[in-house]
Amino acid sequence: MQEDNEAYRIIRIIYSIAEVMNASYKQQELLQHMLEIIVRELGYKAASIRLLDQERQTLEMQAAVGLSDRYLAKGPVEVTHSPIDRQVLQGNAVALHDILHDGGLQYPDEARAEGIRSVLAVPLRIRDRNLGVLRVYTDEPHRFAQDEQLLVGAIANLAARAIRNAYMYHAIHTIASEVNSSLKLDKVLKALLRNVVEAVNCKAASIRLLGRRKRRLHLMAAQGLSDQYLQKGDIWVKDSPIDREVLQGRPTMIYDIQSETGLQYPQEALQEGIRSVLAVPLRVHDQIIGVLRAYSAQPHRFSEEEVEFLETIANLGAVAIENARLHEALSERYEAAREDWAGWYRFLTFS
Repeated sequence: MQEDNEAYRIIRIIYSIAEVMNASYKQQELLQHMLEIIVRELGYKAASIRLLDQERQTLEMQAAVGLSDRYLAKGPVEVTHSPIDRQVLQGNAVALHDILHDGGLQYPDEARAEGIRSVLAVPLRIRDRNLGVLRVYTDEPHRFAQDEQLLVGAIANLAARAIRNAYMYHAIHTIASEVNSSLKLDKVLKALLRNVVEAVNCKAASIRLLGRRKRRLHLMAAQGLSDQYLQKGDIWVKDSPIDREVLQGRPTMIYDIQSETGLQYPQEALQEGIRSVLAVPLRVHDQIIGVLRAYSAQPHRFSEEEVEFLETIANLGAVAIENARLHEALSERYEAAREDWAGWYRFLTFS
């Protein structure tokens, strides 16, 4: 009977979280509601979600329940100075039975002052990609049982999925709004790539367009890449296997450039800190005009969801480029017509 009650409680918790995910909450509100369910249903003192900033290697607070403003303002969580989080970001759940005796926290004194005694930290992951860390806290020494760790881990997986969906929805909405409201191509493409990097949680992204003779790919915009890397040389289609494949209309990825061929400049990519690449075509109607690439700092197999997302963004980018080209052509025609009209006016006036 007790086992039946426990099974029912777990089902109720998961169902409650699924309901929250299906509601039209913004990301922070959604995560806040999820943490409230965890604290209420599992009887913890508090819970928090921090997301990983890949560039700065810090964990940024996204939502918290049961923690004081003073504790939340104690300082940034730096991965290099937080042993518990370094382990979690390797994909492992980590439990501290009693922080009075167990090391691992970056701010142990502040945690004791907050009344925290035990901590369970689990990864927020989408396949092999780390998004951040979910922590739960108790105010008494507590040994987290294996099934308890599995349950919190399952909730973290749901949270990670919600975060990724929210990122992707926000990115598509933002880029679509930019495309519809601006004819400034540089502004639109920079916003597009910025959203790609945030939504896919990758190192960098770039857009290159085919030249008139379709022999070279010319850089239009980049995010997260150094000037040194961008100035490494021209991208020639004949020398770039990944781009030849993409220009046939097929998304193409390289899992690890240390062991796979495909790039024209593999050594320069490694020096830039690039390990994986996903490239998708930019299409205008039935014509492929260029390539959108996403770069990862770790070997990464891009999921089908990420490929579809990048293809959607590439389509929006292609629309932006086409709009800008049409606007430029119309502006040139208008200017030519205005000059013709001015010439006829002068001729008729002085003849």
